[in-house]
Amino acid sequence: MRLISCVIVFLAAVLLNSAIFAQGFFQQEPYDPIENINRTTHEFNKGLDRYAIRPTSNVYGSYVPELIRIPISNFRGNLNEPRRFINHIFQRDFSSAGTDLSRFIINSTLGMGGLIDVASMWHIYPKSTGFDETFRSFNIPQGAYVELPLFGPNSARGSFGLITDYILNPSKPITAGIDGVVMLGVEVANVFQRRYEFAPMIDATLYKSADSYSATRNIFLQTKNEFDVDDNKLDVFDPYDED
Repeated sequence: MRLISCVIVFLAAVLLNSAIFAQGFFQQEPYDPIENINRTTHEFNKGLDRYAIRPTSNVYGSYVPELIRIPISNFRGNLNEPRRFINHIFQRDFSSAGTDLSRFIINSTLGMGGLIDVASMWHIYPKSTGFDETFRSFNIPQGAYVELPLFGPNSARGSFGLITDYILNPSKPITAGIDGVVMLGVEVANVFQRRYEFAPMIDATLYKSADSYSATRNIFLQTKNEFDVDDNKLDVFDPYDED
């Protein structure tokens, strides 16, 4: 059933390529045909950050010890390994898929369910990816720039990739026995942790730029165009990255 869903999603992406994606492929960047809508969404996201996420992340990072924060981040990161594995298989990148599988086995066993990132201690680093990159590997263009509520800057292809990542996430059976409130807490804690870690860059982009929308958009497009997004060692800054 999951394989059928995957085929349906991929075919839908190919069909969308003839409309949104293909149109943006031949346009000079930044291709932002819905800028007015994106700017409205950006102001919503910025207000949410100013009055909720930023102050809460400061409290979280300042008062919750690393002994608690880091294992939570490690646990969530370990649950992302099966998703990375599936995507690397679809991308025909079997070496990276092997790395994903090795990390998941090592951290799930020796790392006490992923709370300790033993694999990274052994210099086996994660290789971040998702269905955005999988669609790109099939030459589906990036398409128009889109700023999503809560999720921040993205592209037409990346937005569809987010949905696909959620629908086809192979970690769902693993987390089925974990209370939903606990998993929600893990996700929220990850948002606060990343906001706390990247606070100087995010604050500079959102609150010290003459035009925070253009600055955010340019950073997103530059990271997509200038770096290999599968190379986790680069740790490229994305103000709203949820992975």
